[in-house]
Amino acid sequence: MMNLKMLSVLSGLSAMLVTSCGLLLPKPDYKPHDKLAVIPQEFLFTTHEPFNIWLDTPVRIQITDMPLLEVFEHPALRRLKLVWTKRPTTNPGVTIHRVAITRRQILWALSQDHQLTMLPVTMPGGQAYVEIIARDS
Repeated sequence: MMNLKMLSVLSGLSAMLVTSCGLLLPKPDYKPHDKLAVIPQEFLFTTHEPFNIWLDTPVRIQITDMPLLEVFEHPALRRLKLVWTKRPTTNPGVTIHRVAITRRQILWALSQDHQLTMLPVTMPGGQAYVEIIARDS
């Protein structure tokens, strides 16, 4: 009788331990965007705080086979002022589907995928724009 009772208590304790193991694991933040995505710190670095806030705001983006030069007219990037120093020789299609991605992450992906150098320029009076130079020949 005693062994049966101890066995019942031990099995109850082991069941509690197994179900509570999840309590020790780190909890996800359930945010759809990754604020710590791998982007070099110097990419579009500026001390212009409103521009940084705008760049680091997550947006929803659905682009399917849109020409590269038209991507910058997408509602998520429309307010971005651009100056093309050198345009790319081709205008390939771009596809991006993300529930939440920061504008800085979008621009980083475009710069890497299409060999674009992007430089932030801040003018007196708070105006900011991005200078884009295509690195293709």
